[in-house]
Amino acid sequence: MSCHNLPPLPYAVPTKAVTIRFKASSKSTALGVLYKSHKFSVSKKSGTWLSITDKTTGVKGWVSGTYVYRDVRLCLG
Repeated sequence: MSCHNLPPLPYAVPTKAVTIRFKASSKSTALGVLYKSHKFSVSKKSGTWLSITDKTTGVKGWVSGTYVYRDVRLCLG
């Protein structure tokens, strides 16, 4: 089975924490903090921003795709 046919890897927070914002802008109001240990889901994308729900705290908002992204699968052969 080719790894190209596998589903995409889940989103991850590779840094210690990321600010959750009200709008998809770094100047928008901060609603909370998404920590690396938190469980979260991504519902949509807007440019480089991701709309998320932090399942650990219940906070909904936007995080930068610069800091929250899918791991890349390396396919050999």
